[in-house]
Amino acid sequence: MRYGLAIWLDQPLDPLAELAVGAEQAGFADVWLPDHYFLRDVYVAQAIIAARTSTLRLATGVAAVQLRHPALIASSAATIAERSGGRAVIGIGPGGHEFPSQFEMRPPSPLRMLRQAVQIIRELSSGQAGVRGEYFSADGAALGWRIDPPPIYLSARGPRMLELAGEIADGVIIHGVQREFLDYARARVVRGAERAGRDPQACEIAVMLDVEIDADEAAAIDRLRARCTLMAGGSYADELIPVYGFNPEAVATLRSALNDPDVREAGYVTDDMVRAFAFGGTRQAVAERLGELGRLGVDLAILKLAQSDLEATRDVLARLGPLIKGDPA
Repeated sequence: MRYGLAIWLDQPLDPLAELAVGAEQAGFADVWLPDHYFLRDVYVAQAIIAARTSTLRLATGVAAVQLRHPALIASSAATIAERSGGRAVIGIGPGGHEFPSQFEMRPPSPLRMLRQAVQIIRELSSGQAGVRGEYFSADGAALGWRIDPPPIYLSARGPRMLELAGEIADGVIIHGVQREFLDYARARVVRGAERAGRDPQACEIAVMLDVEIDADEAAAIDRLRARCTLMAGGSYADELIPVYGFNPEAVATLRSALNDPDVREAGYVTDDMVRAFAFGGTRQAVAERLGELGRLGVDLAILKLAQSDLEATRDVLARLGPLIKGDPA
């Protein structure tokens, strides 16, 4: 199993780039950077990191196709691929939870939207696009230079999006660390791949999870609650509630709290909810749980670390280095 590091672009880019350098030195294979209008620009950040590293794949985690036309995503990724020697990775999704409320973006079918986006990105990256679709068109468009098409990962959670990833993507980014959910997600990816006549192994399974290392597991769990709030209480298919092992009433209570500005919603995130999306505890305990992900068939674990103190985060990266490099002792 390979490891990636998710870096939140809420601070100046130079120190964040040094964090990426630390990740490469620790043995991480990828860095995954978000594409949000309220953060630093993802492609500027990737270009800076590309200049300071030599092996890290530079991934969007994830680009929102409602904000960036697929042709623009293809062009930006191609620029990063050229600048980095082919290390670009495209992670895409329909958009964040703020899109309906802030931008009034409510696509009737995120599935069809993403299918068209992937088609345009692939065709533009490899030559010419002739797509005229319901959401996007790129009829006769072409990049001004040729590259090897970067891998495309879909961010997926619900059953149909997981199947779409199996059908068309090079990888799928999922949220959930329990065996039951991993089995569920893999079965859906396999179903989509087989429907398309693909080898299911062609779609990598990438799990994005929060990690908090502390000798006191209870303290680590408490610090993780706020970071798991949207994953546990956001919008997802109700059929996933028993897959995650959640109490439906607890999920309903958390969802209500999310919609009440006067409530501290993290207090409604139960220990079970935290453990469904995150690992917290001693370095040895985290190492054992990460090892179990690999044994369960996960190809890539993308770790999210607290970044309020970048020096402390770099220290955690150094402590994780032996584990990442295959020495869990």
